[in-house]
Amino acid sequence: MSLVKLEIAQFRNLSHVQIEPGSQINLIHGANGSGKSSLLEAIFVLGLGRSFRTQRSRRLVKDNESLATVFGETRLGSRLGVSKQLTGTTDARINGMTAPNLSALAHHLPLQLFDPETLELVSGPSLPRRQLIDWGVFHVEPDFLEVWQRARRALQQRNSLLKSAKISIAELNVWEQELAVAASALHAFREQLMLRWLPELRLALASILPQSELSVDYYPGWDVTQDYQSLLAESRGKDRERGFTFFGPQRADLKIRSHGIAAEERLSRGQLKLAACSVKLSLSDWLKQTLGLSPVLLFDDLASELDIEARAKVCKWAEEMSVQAFFTSIERTQLLGLWPAQSVKVFHVEQGCVVPEST
Repeated sequence: MSLVKLEIAQFRNLSHVQIEPGSQINLIHGANGSGKSSLLEAIFVLGLGRSFRTQRSRRLVKDNESLATVFGETRLGSRLGVSKQLTGTTDARINGMTAPNLSALAHHLPLQLFDPETLELVSGPSLPRRQLIDWGVFHVEPDFLEVWQRARRALQQRNSLLKSAKISIAELNVWEQELAVAASALHAFREQLMLRWLPELRLALASILPQSELSVDYYPGWDVTQDYQSLLAESRGKDRERGFTFFGPQRADLKIRSHGIAAEERLSRGQLKLAACSVKLSLSDWLKQTLGLSPVLLFDDLASELDIEARAKVCKWAEEMSVQAFFTSIERTQLLGLWPAQSVKVFHVEQGCVVPEST
């Protein structure tokens, strides 16, 4: 599923880029503000239809232009194209046809991002950890997206009713039943993934950070030994006070601890980032080994927070996975010597221009 051709036009400060990425490691180097992160952002947009840096499409469009476009061709022959307009409109195409939805892009170009905010996967709120679990389930279970959307819709309806001045018990019963059914299916998908992946994740963390004694446990969001619909009914009073549904699949999480204490309270920032990278790499590696899925890995400023030993661990893991990966760095010497020369393709970015270089 790697990219063999990438074309970018009027995206951020990239006027026109046309490159043929290498099948394994691609090192993108250049000064701050040269366009390195913009190149990774364009690939991210191609695979997901949205940016990881902004929710405003107009910020993706180069100054004095009305449209930004990204086109890519994968090794399996898929042709993907995404355009972003100043008006906020997104147009996505797959093999010349309008994509049924943006999530369809991910089936052709699965991606995993590692950026300076990645350490929040371990130290931050539960959302990024839940999103990572769901990313894995999305690629394992064909019906996941429909179930996830059903649960989200029911949750939104229940939360809206909880905030109403005069609550309709009959209507609340309907949406609680709907939420209970969807939540049960969603939990079943997540639990099956965790049963298979969690042992591999624990082994990976023990290998990468052996002195930290990291433990990982999955929390589904409520006590699944209880009937969830009954739990919702019992929680109505407190949930009305809160203004939202407290228990449920929207609170699913990975509990990551070091020596039995929350990891963010014990690990350094560098250790947190290494642990977070390991969690993402572990899931990507597991999907490749079990399903043959080969996600494209995007590493933006890997050197930030990581010493040379930690960088080497991440770079070696990415290279041994035999998937396509893009790494950005200010100086090529920060990362270049960490892989066999034959595995690497180097690009220099300067003032929005991307030029191949010899290794």
